[in-house]
Amino acid sequence: MGVRSQACAIGQAAAAIFSDAAIGRTSAQVHDAAAKITRWLAGEEGLPDWPGFVLIAAARDYPARHGAVMLPWKAATQVLPIG
Repeated sequence: MGVRSQACAIGQAAAAIFSDAAIGRTSAQVHDAAAKITRWLAGEEGLPDWPGFVLIAAARDYPARHGAVMLPWKAATQVLPIG
């Protein structure tokens, strides 16, 4: 997997966290993680079970950074079929 991230520090960290654990996951797992992260950002669910995610957990307190957190999962779900 290759990632070229030109984002803020949170976006770059999210991309690194995503790419470190995405290899070997199914499309369904990536879509499920994206949905769980969305709910977590909205305060509806606990911390997502994605390796390393705890490293960017503090970004939840900054709604302006939520898009940066979601960036790699949104990109992946746009190209991966729902599985």
